[in-house]
Order: sequence, then C-alpha cells, then structure tokens
Amino acid sequence: MPGKFDLRVMLVVSAFVAAALAGTATAQTTIEEITVNFEIPRLTAKDIFVHYDGSTVYLPFTEVFRILDLNVGTDPDRTRIEGFFVTKDRRYELRPKEARAVVGGMEIPLPPGSFQYDGMELYLRIDQFKRLFDLDMAFSFSMLRVLLPLNDQFPAYQRLKRKQAREKLEKTEAALRNVKIIPRKHEWFSGGVVDWTLSANPIGGSGQYADMGIGSMLLGGDLSVSGAGNTTTGIRTDEITARWHYAINPNPYVTQVELGSINSGGMLSRSMRGALFTNRPQVQQAYFQTINLTGTLEPGWEVELYADGKLIDYAESDQSGEYHFNVDINYGSSDLQLKMFGPNGEIRTEQEHVQVPYTLVRKGQFEYTSSVGSDVVTPGRRWYTQANAYYGVFNRITAGLGADIPLSPQIQNISEKPLLSAEATAKILSSAVANVSCSPGYRSLFGLNYTMPSSISANLGLTTFSENKLRNPVEQKYSASLSLSSPIRIGRRYLGLRYNVSRDVYKTFSSTSMNYGFTASVWRLYVNYLGRMKSTRYPSRVARTLTSQMLLSSDLMRWLRPQFRIDYDHTTNGLSRFGVYVTRRFLKTGQISLSYERSPVAKSDMIMFGVNFFTAAASFATRAQYSDHRMAMSQVQHGSIRYDRSVGKLRFDRRNGIGYGSAVVRPFIDADNDGIAGKNEEVLPGLRARIRGVGGRPIGRGRMFYYDGLRPYDSYTIQVDATTLDNPLLKPAYEHFTVSVNPNVVTVVDVPVVMAADISGTVERETTAGKVGVGGMLLHVLNLSKDMISEITTFSSGQYYYLGLVPGTYRAYLDSAQMERYGYVSEPPSIEFEVKPSATGSSVENISFVLKAKQ
Repeated sequence: MPGKFDLRVMLVVSAFVAAALAGTATAQTTIEEITVNFEIPRLTAKDIFVHYDGSTVYLPFTEVFRILDLNVGTDPDRTRIEGFFVTKDRRYELRPKEARAVVGGMEIPLPPGSFQYDGMELYLRIDQFKRLFDLDMAFSFSMLRVLLPLNDQFPAYQRLKRKQAREKLEKTEAALRNVKIIPRKHEWFSGGVVDWTLSANPIGGSGQYADMGIGSMLLGGDLSVSGAGNTTTGIRTDEITARWHYAINPNPYVTQVELGSINSGGMLSRSMRGALFTNRPQVQQAYFQTINLTGTLEPGWEVELYADGKLIDYAESDQSGEYHFNVDINYGSSDLQLKMFGPNGEIRTEQEHVQVPYTLVRKGQFEYTSSVGSDVVTPGRRWYTQANAYYGVFNRITAGLGADIPLSPQIQNISEKPLLSAEATAKILSSAVANVSCSPGYRSLFGLNYTMPSSISANLGLTTFSENKLRNPVEQKYSASLSLSSPIRIGRRYLGLRYNVSRDVYKTFSSTSMNYGFTASVWRLYVNYLGRMKSTRYPSRVARTLTSQMLLSSDLMRWLRPQFRIDYDHTTNGLSRFGVYVTRRFLKTGQISLSYERSPVAKSDMIMFGVNFFTAAASFATRAQYSDHRMAMSQVQHGSIRYDRSVGKLRFDRRNGIGYGSAVVRPFIDADNDGIAGKNEEVLPGLRARIRGVGGRPIGRGRMFYYDGLRPYDSYTIQVDATTLDNPLLKPAYEHFTVSVNPNVVTVVDVPVVMAADISGTVERETTAGKVGVGGMLLHVLNLSKDMISEITTFSSGQYYYLGLVPGTYRAYLDSAQMERYGYVSEPPSIEFEVKPSATGSSVENISFVLKAKQ
C-alpha cells in the first residue's frame, strides 16, 4: 500500500509541476515588434509597427484609428482611451487596466491575452477589432500585411473623396480659362429648316391634313412662317402666321425688335400683328444676385457648399471659427447645402431652398416692352398700342405698370376705353412668392406660391373681374383656387398626395370644382387614383357630379406591362367605364399598343390598336379603332428638314427645328496657326466633344459631332476631348469653345488642331557630394498667352518629360508651397521660353532647376 500511495503522490506532483512549467512557458511567450504593411484598398497602404507573438499580431489602437480618421483620445493619466466610432451616437471607452471596454453603451470584457498595454499605447489583438468595432482585418505573415476591407463610411475615405472632388473642381475652373469665344454672326440670309406634319384618315375620315413651318435667317434676324391646309378647304391664307425677330447686342435701350405676330406680355397682353420693341434680355437670365453665406464653427472645420447636389466651393473655418462663401443665386429653384466636417470626424449639414421667380427683376434694373398692331381676336381687327415696364425696387420686390390703348373707332356701338394696370411681385420668404396686380375696369389678381421640395407645394389665387364686354364677355365676377401637393415618404417609397379646389362665379351661375388623388407603388404594383367633384348652381337647379378613376399597372413581366382603368360614377353608384391597356416595345424604337374599353352606361365597346415608331428622319404613328360597328383609322407623320451648310447637304430629323439652334464641331489641322480653317487645311474626323446638358451625336462619313435643340442666341461651352485624336502629337489649340448659336441654321465651330511640342529637363539638389536628382517635385508650366497651367511631376531620377504644349509663350517654375515645405529655393526662380508652330512638332529641352537650401 505505501508503495502504491507514494507512486500516486509522485504522479500528481509530476502533473502539477508539468502544468506549472507549461503555464510559465505560456506567460513567457516571446513578443516581437515587427513592421507590417497596413492596407485599405483604394484608401491607404502604410507601414506600422505591431507586436507579434508567433501566431498573430497586436495592432496599435490609436494609430489605426487615426489612420481611419476616427475620433480617438486619452485621459491625462492614460488609463482610458475614448471617442466615438464614425458617428457620435456610437461612443466607445477602453480601460486596459480594468480589462474591459464599453462600446455603444454595452460593456464588453477584454479577455487575458486579447491586448497588451505598456502604459502609453494599447495594442489590441487583431480579432478584437472585429469583435468590438466590426473591423474584419486579415493578417498574412508571408506578405507581412494586415488587410482591412474598405468601408465608405470611414472618415478617412470621406475625407479622400472630398479632396478628390475639390481637386476636380479646381481643375474644371482652371480648364475653363482656356476658352476661345466664337461671336455670333449677323447673317443676311442663310439656309433654314422646315418642320412638317402630315396626317391622313384612310378609313372613316373626312380629309388629309398638312402643317408646315419654315425658318431661316434673314437681314440679320430670324424669320419663321407657318401655315396649314387640307384636301377639303385647301390652304387658309388668313391663318398663315409670320414673325421676323432681330436680336441686338445687350444695351439698356433696345435688345429685340419683332415684326409680324407679336405678344407684349404683361397683365393686359394681346396677340397682335404689328411691331414690338423691348430691352428685355434676349436669353432668359440665369444669374439673379450674389449673397454671402457665413457662419461660426470651431477652428479647423472644413465646410463644403453644394448647389443642387453639385460641389461649387469649399472653405476652412479660420482661427475665430468663421467661414464665408459668396454664392451666385440664379432664377428658378435652387437647393443650397452646407456640409461641415470637424477635425474629429464630426459631420453637420444645413440646407436651404431658395426660389427666385422669373417675374423678379434685379434691384435697380429697368425693363420695358412697347408694341403696336391689330388684334387678331377682336372682331374688326382693331388697332392698339401697348406698353409695360418693370423696375426692381429691391432684390425681393419688383413693381410694374402697363397700358392698353385702342387706336381704332368703336365697334358695334361698344366704346372701348384705355386700360391701365399696376403689378408687383414680392419674395416673402426664401420659398414663398406673392403676386398682386390691379387693372381698374378689367380685373384684380392676388397669388401666393409656397414651395418646399420633398415636403409641400401650395398655390393660392384670387381674381376679381369688372364689367367689360370685350375682355369679360362671359360676365365672370370672381375666381378663386387652391392647390396642394405633398410627397409623403413611407420607408423607401413615396405616397404622392394632391388636391385642387376652384370656385368660379358668373352673373347667372356659379361652379365649384374639386380634384384630389394620390400616386403610390406597392412592390411592383403602381396605383394612381383621381377623384373629381363638380357642382354647378343655376337659378332654377343645381347639377352635381362625383366620379373616381383608378389606374393600376405592373411591371411583373419585362416584355409586357398591362394597365387597368376603372371609372366609377358616385351619383349613379355604378361603373361608368372600365378597360385594359397593353403596350409592347418592338425593335429598338417602336411600340405596339392594344386596348379594350367598355361603357356600361352606353352599352358600347371600343377596341383600339396603335403602332408608334421613329427613325432618325421622322416619327410615325398609326391608330385603328373599332366602336359601335364602325371602323376608323388615322396616320400621323412628322419631322424636319435642315440645310447643313457645313457640308452643303440636307439633313433629316424627327424633332422640330424651327426656333432652335444647331451646332457642329469641325476640327482641322491649323498648319499656319491662325485659328482660321483654310481651304487646303485638312479636316479631322472623330474628335469627340460635349456640351453639358446637351446630347451630341456623330453624323456622316467624317463622324462630326452635331448638337441640336440648342436655345437660340444663348452661349454654350463646348469641351473637346484631345485623347480621341488618332495622332498623340496633335492637340487642340483650345480645350473649350464658347459659342452663341443662331436659330434655324447650323453653326459651325471650327476647332484648330496643332502639332504639340514636348518639354524635358531635370530638377536637382545641391549636396556636398554634388548634384542629385529630386523626384516628386511639381513643375508648373504657364502659358502666358492663354493663362493656362500644365503640371508636371519629376521622376525619381529628377528628370521630367511632357508632351502637349501648343504654340505660345511660356513660363516654367517649381511649386512654391512644395519648396517652402521642404525648405528650398530654386535657381533660377523661373524660365521663360517660346514654342513656335511646326508641321512636325518641336522639342523644348534643358528647362532645368537646381534646389538650394534656404539661408
């Protein structure tokens, strides 16, 4: 027994000793400090020091968070590391001495071996970043790399995107300095465009119809003529309309002259045939005023200014915490947004909706319109003279006066008196506009509009009428209306509500109308409801109607989208109409439609079949209808024909062209560097160009880019893409062109292309051992003729090379901010040189600089 007992004791003691030795070995695991590459794709890759225990790594917590630009700080005793993760509502606190953490209000223990703390820096085991902050890192010993997938919510990534957006903004602003302005030409007679429409009724119709309009440039102005006719009555010469319009360079006195069909506008406007003079801008002005946006934050905050979702400026709060922006406000609606970014990852936003009605005139600006002619509506074609004028009293208030004076004798024993009117427009709030006008003997009007995008839009109107047998023949007394619309967000979807009510009172009866409805979508089902109510009160009776209409559609099937319609009459408590409509696309530009409708009240059915398609030259529509044992069929075709003077040919288009401008970009080899396309200078095909907001398309063998549907007399900036040229030695002399187009004709934009020169040299630094090339230095090459800067970065050897200098005078110099940061001055400070025109290209060599330490 004793022997066995001793053996057991020895075994137990041996086990305890082995366990103690194993624990001692674990406690004394060797920790190495190694360098690994900490990489976040598309964000950063940098070397950091980590602790390695032979199997995994411990990362320096504060350094990692600072790389991610996350908020991190320590208390004075360095016993607590705290901050917030991405957003302020997710605060964290790490207490290494207590082996615990608090993240988002939840207490989490830190197990032994999950961290190392030396009193200065907390090294957290790589898996704990996933456990505490969902940062899923991976360590590769063979590559000595820690990889963290990119999260676009990282403040460092947000900062990088802001930096890239600002650099893009600066490059865009710099590029717009290299602009050649092409003035508008006053053409005595040039080409033109014809808009045409043909309609036929092969079955069940009474005749064939045609509409045609002609537009051209004549005597420096644009001329448009339109008329219509049919096979039954022929051409109605009395319905032919013509207008000649002449645009004068902007001046305070007269900007436009019109002859023919005119309308002076204003409260007392008439459609007349006569003459009109005005100093109103030819093109609707975009700019209204410049305002100053200012605010106070803590020092060091970054502030970005967005207009309609586009970055337009940025600033940093100064030592007092203030920031300032000068913002150009345009006519129409603008959404201004300020995004503010704090040094510790804080984010704030402020948003404002600014509405400037086109009826407002800038402060101190005066606009008038004067016209004389015969009224095309009043019996007897009476002659009138009209005038109206508007003055910007303040930027928020515009006042106007108008007059309508008859020049002809009385008609049918009706004596017509001159009318005067007074108008005013006031911008009450940033999103509210009020209009008021009064014309004794005619009518008085009050209107109020309030718009807040994504919230509500409201319009209120009230008009009272006076007795006037010519202007108020139906003897209306007053009219009032109210309309509301509001999109309500439910989750990720919107419920669009709308409501409209109006009341019209006449001498012998009154009418009240109401429309209300909503638009919604549920899964892939779309619902549109519209309710109508109308009540008309006569002296002896009252007529009321109440109807509802429901439209249902679905896109469950990609190749077919059916729609169902149900009309219900609440006065009879029965269906008034129901139907189903099916559309199907065919080929690339066609659509087939088939519909069936049933009217239970009339006990009639209607079946309709339609085919619509278009080509580049014209649009075609055919419709066949069967109802009440009758068959009817109609066809409509329309398009336009434009004379393209750039190639001397006719060009067909499905879109209307009268009154619109068209432009074609025509690049050519500018051999003599005079910017003018000569007869013997080669035209280059395939150069891409674009106009912001306007779609262009290449046409013809030369693949020249055409832009149609341009606003006449307006200025457009055309940007050419030099990378689309086949020869890398070729470069446009200008990157941007500003052109003002005439209506009804094709404006040719000649783009001179020249042989580019290359530049080379070195940037070296003086040392005790001699001169050494310096890489990464930024060289600016300023084109003194065009105020354009090209930036070149030196290679690691200090050499640089750049191809793309157009003929002109240049100045080369090193980036001053970079040299200030490194403590250098350059010798010489700058070098001027000239690039001369060459048919084969030229080289500018040995533009070199030596860096010397500041004394």
